[in-house]
Amino acid sequence: MKFSKTITIAQILEKLETEYVLSVEDDFQALCRMRELKIKETINLCMNQIVELAEAPGIENLTTRQKYKAENCVENLTIYISELMGLLTLDKLIEACDEIQKSNLPVMRTIPFEPDIIFLIQNSFHSAIAANILWAPKITVTQAIGIGRGDLDLDDLGKHLPDLLNDVKLKVIPFLKSTDRYSGFENSIDEALKCYDMNLYRACNLLIMTTIEGMVRQLATFLAENHDLKNFSEEKYTSLNSLLRNVSWKKDYKIDLTRLELITDQRYRARNMVHDFQIIDDEYAMVDINTRLDFLKGRFKDDRDLILHCSYQDYNKKWNLFLNFSALCEVQQTCSYYEKRYHTNRI
Repeated sequence: MKFSKTITIAQILEKLETEYVLSVEDDFQALCRMRELKIKETINLCMNQIVELAEAPGIENLTTRQKYKAENCVENLTIYISELMGLLTLDKLIEACDEIQKSNLPVMRTIPFEPDIIFLIQNSFHSAIAANILWAPKITVTQAIGIGRGDLDLDDLGKHLPDLLNDVKLKVIPFLKSTDRYSGFENSIDEALKCYDMNLYRACNLLIMTTIEGMVRQLATFLAENHDLKNFSEEKYTSLNSLLRNVSWKKDYKIDLTRLELITDQRYRARNMVHDFQIIDDEYAMVDINTRLDFLKGRFKDDRDLILHCSYQDYNKKWNLFLNFSALCEVQQTCSYYEKRYHTNRI
């Protein structure tokens, strides 16, 4: 991340304005030229996203976490620009296109350069700040692109509710029934489902949010025992944010890197990002619950705070239900993982 802070606008403009492939007299030169233009197009796209992050309406009213996310997105995009600039030399263009030609693909199927679309979506204002919801597993690629552009009606996410409700009935509730530790939350979920069936979406959302907080606090108390945290009391932490962030939790949760990148809005493998967890191999990492439940500190937390302080009345939408049911399923998966990891007695 250090390198990105040394890049200047003048250096970027120089790369964009310099022509590296000066003549196009055959298919190979045309391929090189096309690759050059695609790379420059991606740099321009990154620059536009940086400007959008800096000039978005209401930027001055962002929460501390949102400001951090915005700064992080700018840093990430600058790193990517630096990487792309490194590809813009005649030698690098020729080398890359030579490898492409060796693939022996037909000309119509030859792709001179593919931008990291997921990375660009993750670091757009609409995805990282306004929606902050790409961590939800059921979001489709088409929906993610729409969110990144800011042109997706978030209520479109409501189409996933039948599948989510099925997960709650077949996975979450049976899990709650199976453990003494979490069985007390079953009635709240049953009541939430009844509210949903009666179209009482506000009541449903409130029940889910309070249940999630209760489950996470129960999980924290359980982990404190297994992590040998002396004098721990979840009651000392008035918010989930502080409970997750301000405790020295062990990095004992094994998670797929692709899943982790969606939860944290980072592309650790693609961009070689700085991180504070242990990457085991190309597929998995060991993280703590602060990282595993990072999504609870984003849009979920902001909506929760506004609702509980009666500052947000518009939480009867299907996309709110999608957000909260998705969070519930993620929390259940986390609790289930730790029940198995520490071999507790099941009912």
